[in-house]
Amino acid sequence: PYLTSTSKGRFKGHRNLPYRDAQPYKASIYYWWWAFLKRNTYYQRTCAKGGKGRLSRLYRDFGNIFDIAFETWWKRGRYLFAEQSALLGEDATTAKGDLLYRIDPYRSFNQIHQEIKAIHMQAIMMRSANSGVRKSSAKYPIYANASAYNLYRVLKVWDLRCNHPNASAYDLGIMAGLKPNILPPSRYGHTRTRSAAAIERHNKRAHISIANQSNRYLRTAEQYIEHVGHGEFPKALRR
Repeated sequence: PYLTSTSKGRFKGHRNLPYRDAQPYKASIYYWWWAFLKRNTYYQRTCAKGGKGRLSRLYRDFGNIFDIAFETWWKRGRYLFAEQSALLGEDATTAKGDLLYRIDPYRSFNQIHQEIKAIHMQAIMMRSANSGVRKSSAKYPIYANASAYNLYRVLKVWDLRCNHPNASAYDLGIMAGLKPNILPPSRYGHTRTRSAAAIERHNKRAHISIANQSNRYLRTAEQYIEHVGHGEFPKALRR
């Protein structure tokens, strides 16, 4: 994410924000990587011991994220997620799958543009023929796509569980902002009519739906927090 000149950067306005009035950088998956890592108990202990502990290797890259704001940490942390430089050196001329093009400065721009366009189309055809997916060259690649909104919801329910350990799953969902489709009772106060019974069944299903969603968020959060300690995010293998 861009932390300065956000009005000119990728994360401007309200685009992809997880909630209203969120800081622009919270639309980035890398912010949530940092946020979920802060919930990892083993990483908390490693940071508390100055980098000594179960996740000492991860600490050498991420450092103590508990005494620094994300905006400050990102200035050095961004390089952990960056793709390797696209500049071609002598060792990269034989890299498998690379299409190399040497620009002749004496040719016209239009001619160079047309040649690069043709090479790009050739690369697309080669990629289509190859069933394999190109892997990221970053030290810490993104494991899977996930929206900032869902990551925000998952972490919010997790934090609510930590702060309210005795709350029901339904109550956690309500506190997290989930909206149950609850029908109002009969205005005549009937409780034994077919209509009243139907309303009761519907509301019971609505309660269960919110509880199930909260539990699903909790299971996902637990997996995200576990795997981020292994350098993988967002990774959840079960729902």
